[in-house]
Amino acid sequence: MKNKHLSVFTFPFLLFFLLLAPAAMAQVQPGDTTYSVSLHAGYGHNLTYGSMANFDIDAYLPINQHFEMQASIRTSTANVHTMGVQLRPKFALPVGEMYIEDRLMARFVARDQLNEFLHAISLGYRMQYINVQFGLINRVMMPLPYERNTLDKYIVEPFQLLYRVEGFVRPVTSPWNIAIAISNADNYMIERPWTPMLYLGGWYDVNEHWRVRLSGKYKNAGMFHMNAHYYAAEVRVGAEYRF
Repeated sequence: MKNKHLSVFTFPFLLFFLLLAPAAMAQVQPGDTTYSVSLHAGYGHNLTYGSMANFDIDAYLPINQHFEMQASIRTSTANVHTMGVQLRPKFALPVGEMYIEDRLMARFVARDQLNEFLHAISLGYRMQYINVQFGLINRVMMPLPYERNTLDKYIVEPFQLLYRVEGFVRPVTSPWNIAIAISNADNYMIERPWTPMLYLGGWYDVNEHWRVRLSGKYKNAGMFHMNAHYYAAEVRVGAEYRF
């Protein structure tokens, strides 16, 4: 009965993914040279917390042709809140560009009295149709309230794999696009390497300054134990203002 219940719940999300058309997982596309800020609202569900609403603010700052930054904040009715920043030195190639990403993220899981701090560094390559990224994650989890004089309750998970493989159906400079990716990381969550997330998404430029985004995410559990089953899904809609 449990599996039947999960399949009934999962099917609408899978159908939505297939019908989404324009949706995108990434906030930044290779080749972006415009400062931007975006607001998103979304509905999410997982087997631990049930249903939740998410509200996101993202900012993208292409400082110059060799360096860019990105900052993200999420608050959720699940009482889980996330802040993150990404720093990317980048190096032009004859086709596309290579980049190094240094990512810091803090997740405050108030409902479980837990803080999670993550640092990831990765090497990536991107061009008009693909974005590939691999690196290492260091994760530290600590209980709340914070105990200054002891480390006994800290959990440290060093040197886990970060990965992202992303493809676009049109050049990323197009006024509309569709993308699909598999990764264990996004702007608000970095999963362990054996928990990949599937993303489908895209955008549509209404005019020179306004871009509309729609995105979806699906996550299984037990994939590497040959017992994969639905765990979580999320859909988001938002608007981006490009200065």
